[in-house]
Amino acid sequence: MSTQLIDHNEDLKKLKDEGFNISLINQNIVIKGIPYINKEKKILFGTIFCPFTLSGEKTVLQQDHTVRFSGEHPCDQFGKEDNSYVNSQQTFPLTQDIVGTYYFSSKPESGSYPNFYIKIKRYVNLLSAPAKSIDPGVTAQNFDYNSYNEDSVFKYPDTNTARAGFSHVSEKLKGQKIAIVGLGGTGSFVLDFVSKTPVKQISLFDGDFMYNHNAFRIPGVMSEEELSERPSKVSFFEKRYEKLRDGIITYEVFLDDSNVNLLEGHDFVFLTLDKAEAKKAITEFLMTSKIPFVDLGMGLTLVGDSIRGTIRKTLITPENSSSLNKIAIGPAADNDVYAQNIQISELNALNAALGIIAWKKMNEFYLYENTINNSTFIIDVQKDSYT
Repeated sequence: MSTQLIDHNEDLKKLKDEGFNISLINQNIVIKGIPYINKEKKILFGTIFCPFTLSGEKTVLQQDHTVRFSGEHPCDQFGKEDNSYVNSQQTFPLTQDIVGTYYFSSKPESGSYPNFYIKIKRYVNLLSAPAKSIDPGVTAQNFDYNSYNEDSVFKYPDTNTARAGFSHVSEKLKGQKIAIVGLGGTGSFVLDFVSKTPVKQISLFDGDFMYNHNAFRIPGVMSEEELSERPSKVSFFEKRYEKLRDGIITYEVFLDDSNVNLLEGHDFVFLTLDKAEAKKAITEFLMTSKIPFVDLGMGLTLVGDSIRGTIRKTLITPENSSSLNKIAIGPAADNDVYAQNIQISELNALNAALGIIAWKKMNEFYLYENTINNSTFIIDVQKDSYT
């Protein structure tokens, strides 16, 4: 009945069509999820409601310009209480879950609002303006406000995911412990992609240091000052990504059969090592421990004055290890251009993206009908081959 009444009234339907969380409860128009600022300058989400009367299935606006608000005292962007439209503090229970705490009054110059659409928009704008000055992405329209301020690994909320109503999909990755073994060109892009997901922990494994050639393979840039400090790879990336999120764990080591047990307890592992001979002990441990992983690699050669080669992604799970023979565990060929050429960051990014997509498909983040455990992108023929 509530939906029918909304659809039969142009002003209410317009609010619904524009993405407002509107409902009719106990003869009141209720709008939930309106961003506002409290005295701690934190963005919260409140509810406004006001009564309506009916003439058949049409709403009739009473000569009342006020609304009730459920939430804390709204403030400006500096945390100062805004009393320009807050008339008084009043407790008014609409339902057990919706209890009005403040009474708002913002009277238009004409003395009354011509319809509910204009009235609701007025109060939404009054509440939202300070919040938008802090985070322009927040809105009362098509926004997953329930997940915006929940406990998160991120230092600031992911507004875009909330706007898209995408939070429940990202939840499939939440709580995972991810390991990235090797922070060269491909591994650094894997880290960049994984860092934007709500996984609980990202463990970084690499015993090397940052040099000039690394700066041309990683996402973003390194300053000359940073390069002169010659930081370890794991410390450099920890410092960079701790600005975004918590849960970065670093291991300034090369993994081998003496320390491979450091991977124990992880939910998924990305192998992005330059040295293939180190993979034997790692893959054997992961298979024995039933930890799924994806191995990423590329083989490039120089033909004339152009580069040709392949980019490979191999996914191994406890249920399917049929592609294990695709992973090279011997020394890389001495004439591999990848070991010499630094201007191939686009191939590193593509290789990393293939691995990320495989991991997300495994977690049903992306829809898929069947799993392709091994795929090879052939650069010179512009065609993918799958096995």
